[in-house]
Amino acid sequence: MTAKTNRGLFSSIRTSKISEEVYHQIVSLIGSGKLKPGDRLPPERDLATELGVSRQSVREALNKAEVLGFVRVRQGEGSFGLSSLGRPLESPLAMLLQEESQAVFDFLEMRKEFEGWCAGKAAEAAQEDDLTAMQDILVRMKRTGFTDTEWEKLDVEFHLAVAAASHNLVAVHIMEALKYNFDVFFKFRQRIKEPDSSELMWQHHYDVYRAIADRDIDRARRKIVEHLDYIEQGIISNLEKMEAGQASRREVS
Repeated sequence: MTAKTNRGLFSSIRTSKISEEVYHQIVSLIGSGKLKPGDRLPPERDLATELGVSRQSVREALNKAEVLGFVRVRQGEGSFGLSSLGRPLESPLAMLLQEESQAVFDFLEMRKEFEGWCAGKAAEAAQEDDLTAMQDILVRMKRTGFTDTEWEKLDVEFHLAVAAASHNLVAVHIMEALKYNFDVFFKFRQRIKEPDSSELMWQHHYDVYRAIADRDIDRARRKIVEHLDYIEQGIISNLEKMEAGQASRREVS
């Protein structure tokens, strides 16, 4: 079966942020259903002509769309739309996080306040079974590499365990709702290349657990905020590297 190639869907670009505008058009067409899963986008050259932009701008937009899971680029075959429906990640908040870099940092800022409160409350209210649950997650984390997909599940499980240890029903429900948006952060974190990432990230989680077990409210809050600060700096560093790489490619072209 030959995939359908969609033409005539795009509008010419009239902005200084060219690759971003191309990217937003791609996401909008997928989100509205005009580009369906499996539909082939026009070739780079044709798309650049249709949009009135350079092929480099189209390439950068497609690269971002692929990294964030909106398209799949097959070497020698072209770019194909992927479904934006049917996955928990595709909530309005997740779409905002994917499209707006600042929203990622706003979300992190909110997490610091909320999870800091959860950790502090857990230091007050955690029971023995709560601490045992965290210990079990830490043991499994210790056996798992940072870039392993299993780490992502354990990471979310640990943060949920901290919220559960607060014994505040509303906090648990909020954390359950937020967990579906964590995948945005994992896409960036997988690109952090520090050689000791796995051990360091494990230590962050252990420090949070230790503070909770020691009933040290202030330290529990501080340790989870320090962990999220580290994640934030990693995302900033990664974005700067990506922007530098794009600037370098533009100079070469």
